Amino acid sequence: MIRIEAELPRNDLAAVTDALDMMGITVNITKAKSRGTTVGSEVHAAKGTGMYRSEFRDKFILQTTVSDNSEHDVIEVIRSNSNTGKISIFPISRVIDISSGVENEQGLALSEYDSVILIAAKKQETSFPFGLTTSKVKLEPQAIEGEKGYYDVIEKKFVPLENLESVIAQVKPIEKFQIMTPDDAFLIQSLTRIQRNFSLYKRKQSDSYSQAFLKYISNRFLSLWPENEINTAVLYVDIVGSTKIATSLSSEELSGLIKVFSEEMAVVVSKHAGFVLKYAGDAVIAFFPELKDFGNMAENAVRCARSMNMLVNHSLNPMFASFGLPKINVRIGIDVGKNRIVVLGSEPDLIGHSITIASKILPLAQPNQMTIGEETYKMLSQEMAVQFMKIDPQDKRWNYNHPTTGKIYPIYFSIPVMQISNRGN
Repeated sequence: MIRIEAELPRNDLAAVTDALDMMGITVNITKAKSRGTTVGSEVHAAKGTGMYRSEFRDKFILQTTVSDNSEHDVIEVIRSNSNTGKISIFPISRVIDISSGVENEQGLALSEYDSVILIAAKKQETSFPFGLTTSKVKLEPQAIEGEKGYYDVIEKKFVPLENLESVIAQVKPIEKFQIMTPDDAFLIQSLTRIQRNFSLYKRKQSDSYSQAFLKYISNRFLSLWPENEINTAVLYVDIVGSTKIATSLSSEELSGLIKVFSEEMAVVVSKHAGFVLKYAGDAVIAFFPELKDFGNMAENAVRCARSMNMLVNHSLNPMFASFGLPKINVRIGIDVGKNRIVVLGSEPDLIGHSITIASKILPLAQPNQMTIGEETYKMLSQEMAVQFMKIDPQDKRWNYNHPTTGKIYPIYFSIPVMQISNRGN
C-alpha cells in the first residue's frame, strides 16, 4: 500500500478529484500554506485582452491511500488533469479501520456505511458481507429522538441501526441452506415480509431497502478485484410468461408483483452465499463465488434454485392470490466458470462464458425447472447429480458448440421430486 500526495493549484483541483472519483478513489484535501498574503498582481495576457490575477499561489494538498497495483493509474490521472504541481509517494506498512478492526486493503477502503454494516454484522455473529471496498458514503450517522441510525442518502430516508441489523439477520448466509418444507421458518418470514410491503411497493418506484442493500453489497464484493477473473456459479431466474401477465395487470399491480418477486429472490440468493449481480425487469441475475466457509458454489446455486421454487409455490403465489394477482412460475439457468470483473459506467459487472451459457440455457427450462451446464453438473455430489437428466442428443433446441472442445456443450435438466423418488426405487 502507498500514500500519494499531490500539490495542486486550485484551477486543477476539481478536474483531478472528479477523475479520481470516477475510479472510486477517495481523497482528502487540505490547503497548503500560501506564499504570501497579498493578491497576485494584475497582468496583461496580450494587448487588447482583459486583466487576470494569478491564482498559482493557491495550493492544495490532495492525499489518497491506495494499493500498490493502483499507483500507476492514480499518478497518470493526476498528471493528465493538472498542469503544474508535485506528486510524492510514501510506502505504508499497515492500515487498520478503528471501528471494525479490518486491516490493510479492506480496512483502507472502508466507507462510513461499510463500518456500520460490519458493526451490525458483528452483532449478528456473521462474517457476511465478506468484503467491502471504496465508494462514496451511502449513509450518514444521525439520531432521531434518541434512536441511533443512519440517513440513507440514496433511499432518502432514516434507517435505524436496529433495522439494518434486522436486514442482515434475514439475509446472512447459512452453509448448505435450503427450504425443505412448506412450514420452513424462512417461508414464514417471507410471507410476513410480503404482507407488510406489497402495498408500499405498488406506490414506491424505487427498490426495497433489502434489494438496495444486497445490490450495494454485491458491488462492494466485486470492487475488491477490478479487472480480475473469479470462479463463480451464475444463476438466471425469470418469470415464465411475464408479458402475458403484464397485459392483465395495472401498472401499480405489476410494479408491486415485480418488486416483491425481486426482493424475495434476492434474499434467498443471499441465504445461499450468493450475490445479486443485477435486476433486469422480471429477471434476477446472481453469482455464487468460491467462499471457503460456505462450501461448493455449484451446489449452493442448485440448492438456491430449489429454494426459489419452494418460495414461489409456498409464499409468493399464496400471497399473490390473496391480493387478487395471478400465480407465477419461474425457470432457472445455471453454469459455472471464470468470469471477468469489469466496470461499466459506475458499477462493476461480470463478463464471461458461464454467464453467456446460463442466459442461453434459461429459455430451455420448463416452468419450475432448472437447466444447468456440464461444468455445474461435474461439481455436484452424486446425491445431487441424480436430480438431473442429460439433454436428449436429438433435441434440436440446443446446438451450442463449446469454444474449447468444438463439440456441443452438454446441458442437464432438473427432474421433478416425484420422478427422483421413483428413480431410487
